[in-house]
Amino acid sequence: MAGTSAPVEVEPDLDQAHLDQPGDEHTGPEHSGDGAAPAAHEGEERVPPRGFLVGMAATLVIAIAALVVGGLSWTDLRAEQTAQSRDEQVLETARQVVVNLVTLRHQSVDEDIQRVADGTTGPFRDQFTSASGSFGDVLNQGQVESTGEVKEAGLVDADDDHAVVLAAVTSTVKNTEAPDGEIRVYRMKVSLDSVDGNWLVSDVEFVA
Repeated sequence: MAGTSAPVEVEPDLDQAHLDQPGDEHTGPEHSGDGAAPAAHEGEERVPPRGFLVGMAATLVIAIAALVVGGLSWTDLRAEQTAQSRDEQVLETARQVVVNLVTLRHQSVDEDIQRVADGTTGPFRDQFTSASGSFGDVLNQGQVESTGEVKEAGLVDADDDHAVVLAAVTSTVKNTEAPDGEIRVYRMKVSLDSVDGNWLVSDVEFVA
């Protein structure tokens, strides 16, 4: 009896069958189960890190402090420049008035006396102008020619209203008794007051 062989049933490939099942879709990389976090939404606001905010605050504080210090330095510099300019004006005025006091000539007595009066103020000016007639007589009678100069001058004290200057002064005095001239030396303490923005001499003292 001839043998018969039973047909062999071949099982379909389970893997392929699983892949080909209806309703299954191939999952792309975005749906893979690799644990990747979903992408951020486009409209989501990003919050700056705390360290960035602290750094910005520190920068602002430093910038403000620099502006304040710079402003103070500029103010101090301006005040120093203003005081220096004031002191220069005080010394210049003191020098000029002192030179005028010891530069008197009989040939120009009226102009010389007026020049002194123009640089003075207060009681000192009143005393000087009231005695100007006597000065003129003395200068004319003695044929006096006095020419002076300031050798040194230094500021003793000064503020915006009042100042004091010490001056070392020499003058050459010629008259009928000393036609060749005599050299005289003085030390003067000069007080000045600010009057309507101008420095004027308010007192002169001869000191040892």
